[in-house]
Amino acid sequence: MGGPTRGIKPQTTKLLGSLGHANPSTMIRFLGVQLDNKLEWSTNTDAVYKKAMSRLYFLRRLRSFSVCSRMLHMFYQSVMASTIFFAAVCWGAGIKAKDANRLNKLIKKAGSVVGCRLANLDEVVRDRVVLKLQTIMENPSHSLHNTVDKLRSSFSNRLLQPCCSKERYRKSFLPSAIRLYNSSLPSQ
Repeated sequence: MGGPTRGIKPQTTKLLGSLGHANPSTMIRFLGVQLDNKLEWSTNTDAVYKKAMSRLYFLRRLRSFSVCSRMLHMFYQSVMASTIFFAAVCWGAGIKAKDANRLNKLIKKAGSVVGCRLANLDEVVRDRVVLKLQTIMENPSHSLHNTVDKLRSSFSNRLLQPCCSKERYRKSFLPSAIRLYNSSLPSQ
């Protein structure tokens, strides 16, 4: 009566188990990025903020030992900025303003410790998103290459904005990357 499937667990259980909890009302952590069931980035931003605050403590400790500004900047770039901006291409355009402000204040605090102005979240996200889009446009084997290639304008170097019926899609990678790419082109 049990048949040949007795004792075999479904593959989806293994997959969901490796991603995190299978409960749809919670968040999962995948490749270092935390996602909730509404696909909002507040959970991820909280985790990034917490990690960056612990790294800011070490940056302040280094300054208390009279480490030169150049070494402090190197520490910031290698330890703190890598934590703050990890996967920013994915979540940078979709975070709420209050979360962006929290991270920008943290970067500003780190800048005062280092002793120089550091690039804020908006600048870094803009640069990385545009660079990723240019990489996609130059690489014919990329899965988004054909999609982006179809959006090229026949009159200029600009890309046509895809139709976005939902705000969530408007804030996703491709529409926001095209918007930033078009704004970075020189005016004609």
